[in-house]
Amino acid sequence: MRFYEFRTNKPRKPKQPRKPLTPEQSLVAAKERQIAVAKKALQSVKDHQKQRKNLERARKAAFAPTAQTRTTS
Repeated sequence: MRFYEFRTNKPRKPKQPRKPLTPEQSLVAAKERQIAVAKKALQSVKDHQKQRKNLERARKAAFAPTAQTRTTS
């Protein structure tokens, strides 16, 4: 293949310049960002706890005493 056949990026339209936010809008946007960060952190902690719980459960299952059957002859 030739080097120009590897191009995979599609051409994009240039972004339109945005107006600066008003002070009220910037406060609302900041609060929304804080909420998003807090939700992401909470989900991260929940995932970590779930992973630790599953690892602990697997570890206990691996070392749990199993019922040994005696063979009488």
